[in-house]
Order: sequence, then C-alpha cells, then structure tokens
Amino acid sequence: MAGRKRQVEDAPIDLVSRIQRVEARLSPAERQVAAAVAADFEAATRLTIAELAGRAGVSQPSVTRFCRSVGCSSFADFKIRLATTLTVAAAYLKTDRVFSDDIGQLAQSVMMRAANAVRAALDQLDTAALGAAIEALAGARRIDIYGMGGGSASLVEDAKLRLFRLGVPVSAYVDGHQARMSAAVLQPGDAVLAISNSGRSRAIVEAVQIAGSFGAVTVALTRPGTPLAEAAAIVVPMVIAEDDNVLVPTPSRYAHMAVIDTIATGVAERLGARGREALRRVRYTVASIGVAIPTPSTDPTVLMRGRGVRE
Repeated sequence: MAGRKRQVEDAPIDLVSRIQRVEARLSPAERQVAAAVAADFEAATRLTIAELAGRAGVSQPSVTRFCRSVGCSSFADFKIRLATTLTVAAAYLKTDRVFSDDIGQLAQSVMMRAANAVRAALDQLDTAALGAAIEALAGARRIDIYGMGGGSASLVEDAKLRLFRLGVPVSAYVDGHQARMSAAVLQPGDAVLAISNSGRSRAIVEAVQIAGSFGAVTVALTRPGTPLAEAAAIVVPMVIAEDDNVLVPTPSRYAHMAVIDTIATGVAERLGARGREALRRVRYTVASIGVAIPTPSTDPTVLMRGRGVRE
C-alpha cells in the first residue's frame, strides 16, 4: 500500500496543471506571464522570450523566473514541456476561442482547471476498485452516503440525487452525529459511500467503521493511505493536488464529481430494467409538471377554485 501511495503522489504533473497549482505563490510579474501563457497555450510554445515578455508586459528576467518557478530549467525547457503537455492533452486544452476580455479569460482559467482535474482523475483511475464499488452499490438494499465540509457535503447531495432516481433507497448525511446513528442501524446487504478528499475526517472514519462492524459494505472515494482508506472495505483512490488560490473552486471537486457520475452510470447499467423503469417514472413525473390534469368537474367555478382564484 505504501509503495502504491508513493507512486500516485509522485506521478508527473503536466505543465499546465503545475502552473495552476503554483499560481498563488508566484510574484505579480510571474502571474502576468502565467496569464499571457494561459491566454494562448499553443502560441506560447512558438514565442521568443522577448515576445512573451512583451505580451505579459514584464521584463525578460521575469519570464525566466516564471519558468523556474514552474519547475523548468530555462525558457527553452519550458517551451518543450508545454508543447509536450499540449500534444498529450490537446483534447482538453485546445479551444477555438481566444478571449481578450477579462471575463472570457476568467472563464477560460476556471474551465481549464476543471478539465485538467477530470483528466488527472482519469489518468490515475483504479478501474478494478471502481468496478468493485459499482457492484457493491448496485447490489445494496440501501445506500447511506457520508461527507463533511464544504466540498464533500455538496458532493454527497449530488451523489444522492444521482442514485435515488434509480429506485434504490438512498440517504445522505453531512453531520457527524447523524452519520454515526445511520451507521448503527445498517446491516448486511446495506452499503455506505463515504466521500472525503483528505480522508482524515474523524467523524466520517468512525461512521464507516461502525457501518462495517454491523455488516454493511463500505466504499470510500478518498486519498489512499489515509484513515478513511484504511477503514473502508473498498477504496477508490484519488489524489488531486489542491489549488492555493482560494478564489477558485478546488480541483478535487471536479474530479470527484466525475467519479461519482461514473459510479452512478455503472450502477444504472447493473440494475438494468429496474433502473430504467425508475428513471422513466422520474422523468415522466418531472416532465408533467405544469401540465393541466383533467378533473371530473367542468364547472368553471370549481376549476377557478382549483387554480387558486378567489370569487
């Protein structure tokens, strides 16, 4: 397990992800270089150092310092690494849009972070563990989902929404005490899905341990080698470097959402006709909202009262 954890944590990070990860620690001049590069990644691989400095409005030494701050030995090394990143991940980084306005560049920055996080999740995905998680949840009589904190709490609600539509009884808990109480009434045939980027929430770890002690199968989406990973029977390992910029969404949120959607889709496929019938009912019910339902009476007064119109 230790060797596997080390291998995941030391996995090479593409240059675009590295720039985003260290952006908050860059000097103001270096951030201007990062913004100029992000505005057109492909052009940055063809520019001279003087041209990039001109686009960023900084000196050439500032460009050199930027290259070193993102782990490159020189500007030439930076261009080679960036070109390699673009070649490998062109489907995620290439766009026909070139933004000159602040809002466009903001959107590009946020959405590229999301794309990079999803790609990082796919690159390190343990498909065997994911398959085991899907099988366990698809065969469960009941699924309880645990998660605490701003990021995990929202993911727990999203996971509940994705799974309950399949006709499986699902509950979500973002409070530690309620998670423990939930775990105490589980039994063999039930399942728990715990979501935590840190894997160190004591309340969630204890709830998973309690659920396991009563025979429920426990699944965790978390970092390997953490207390939560040790407590769960099935671990879908995920290591996503967080962004130091507190103003942007955390990358792990996007990665975990992608994994949750994959799990939900896999569970739906395993349930087959049962899942399709549940989805059909849900969609029909939602689609019929606002559609007038025929009533036995044709008395206009009765119809007006039914619509909340006072005489």
